[in-house]
Amino acid sequence: MPKKKKDPTKKDEQTVDYKIGETLVEPTVGVCQLEGIRRINMDGKEENYYIFKAQNARVLVPKSQLHKRGIRAPMTKEDVKKIFAFLKIPVSPTRSDARIQYMSYRNVMKSGDPQKITKLLRDLYTLDQLDELKGKEREIMDQARRFLCDEIAFVREASKTSIMERINESLRTMYKKKVQKEREKAKKQASTPSAANMDDLAFKEDEEFAIPEPDEEPESVI
Repeated sequence: MPKKKKDPTKKDEQTVDYKIGETLVEPTVGVCQLEGIRRINMDGKEENYYIFKAQNARVLVPKSQLHKRGIRAPMTKEDVKKIFAFLKIPVSPTRSDARIQYMSYRNVMKSGDPQKITKLLRDLYTLDQLDELKGKEREIMDQARRFLCDEIAFVREASKTSIMERINESLRTMYKKKVQKEREKAKKQASTPSAANMDDLAFKEDEEFAIPEPDEEPESVI
């Protein structure tokens, strides 16, 4: 059986390397630097481990797990613009089994994907405004907000305080749009007769404008 040709557009997980001192994003610690590479024997298997250092944390990741862990380069300034635009799009989050939903939230955070985390933040913020946050959802919401804030502040070389305010402002704008949209929808529905009312109206119109049948003349008796 012939071997399947390798897609040249896909990177080989085993051959991707980062330079020591390079700034990257590791989902569990956020923006960090590759501090070094250490050869470690773990459970009888020797492998290169990449050491990522953030402000208050240090993480070791085996080379074979770099892609799986979601380690990536920071967003570009163009990416940041898209994130802020994405934050302002109104959403109507749905509810499912609490445990399953919580696990899905955790998986999103573990992915380190800024777009997925932005969507998660919008959903949780909307639920918070509706007083529907449950359990540890507020903690995840704050974690998502901090994750985006730290990376955007790094990319824009701005203070975290100013970026956090910008994120909060975008979320407020998003929710205002949602409320306004729902009000307009309710107003439109109120001004539009329902199907049942339309049937009643049509029936009344038929009664009002129906031409009465002429009375039958009695037969003449000769």
